[in-house]
Amino acid sequence: MNHDPSASPEENAEDPAAESRGSGGSPPRDPFRDIPHTIRDAFENGGRDARRAFEDALPKAKEDFSKGIHDVAYAFAYAAAFGGAVIREITPENLKDGIREGSRSGQRAAEEMMRQRREKAGREARETPPVDGDFEKV
Repeated sequence: MNHDPSASPEENAEDPAAESRGSGGSPPRDPFRDIPHTIRDAFENGGRDARRAFEDALPKAKEDFSKGIHDVAYAFAYAAAFGGAVIREITPENLKDGIREGSRSGQRAAEEMMRQRREKAGREARETPPVDGDFEKV
């Protein structure tokens, strides 16, 4: 297609060589002039698209996470119950008795230790003199 200097810009828009020659002898358009605007638009559109994708994916991710937690809890409970049932069946009675007695002794020892710590903390609270700011003003 030939460039017609008397043609309108719309007619010359179809001629690829017309833009490089410029209109009416003016210098050609700088192809790098719009790069800052193009980059800014790309960041804005990319950010908007990323936010939209994140907002769309968030409910699914929460659902998957919740299901994963459920599945882990289920597996743990299943393994504990199954393992406990199997061990109860195959463990000799004298070993079971030893475990029961050891558990009771450990529980009593822990309760005694906690009682002693509470009593000691109570004694220390009664014996410790108050700090200057603790006195009541009369």
